[in-house]
Amino acid sequence: MAKEKTSRVAAKKVKDKWKAKSWYTILANESFGKKEIGSSPASSPEEMIGRVSEASLSDITGDFKQSHIKLFFRVTKTEGDRAFTEFEGHEINQDYIRRMIRRRKTRIDLVVDTVTSDNVNIRIKPLIVVDRKIINNVETGIRNKVAEFLKAKVREQPISQFVVYMLSPQIYNDLYDQIKVIYPAKKIEIRSSEIFEPTKEVGERKKVEEEPVEEEEESEAGVA
Repeated sequence: MAKEKTSRVAAKKVKDKWKAKSWYTILANESFGKKEIGSSPASSPEEMIGRVSEASLSDITGDFKQSHIKLFFRVTKTEGDRAFTEFEGHEINQDYIRRMIRRRKTRIDLVVDTVTSDNVNIRIKPLIVVDRKIINNVETGIRNKVAEFLKAKVREQPISQFVVYMLSPQIYNDLYDQIKVIYPAKKIEIRSSEIFEPTKEVGERKKVEEEPVEEEEESEAGVA
């Protein structure tokens, strides 16, 4: 009997915990038209600040060909039941990258840390694939050309403009034109990016809190 009572109390606590929370609609930033990208519960508006929500680029643009690109948005403020975000970074699906790499090809990875015209620090990780093995001097030349081009491009644009450019086909055309004077690339991708503060480690993301449907059902199932 005591065990049954304890189960009922535990179930009630779970229900009360989530009943006390409010739901917030999470919106992408202005670069992506402030489109709705999800929702999350929180006990207070302050609790939402700093959470990171994920969305595929195809969910925002409606273009299925962009489903391999995952975007991250960090909540920076709330108004009523809406949570507004800033772009936090992106990454490309690993399966998509694996399909790019074939035998007898050279994969070139590099990391470019630079600052936009509105003083936002961004880390960009380009991936270049060429259709055969190349010597070290050629690979070094490609690395230097890509890094030089991206740094110059980032410095001349605010983050809102550069993000749109970085995720558009135009950047790949521009990078190809830069590289072809050294060696033509088979494939070029910006495999990931991340906004960061120089004084903090890159990669720490507090994801949005999801509704624990399963947890609540299990607690109620234990009450008999």
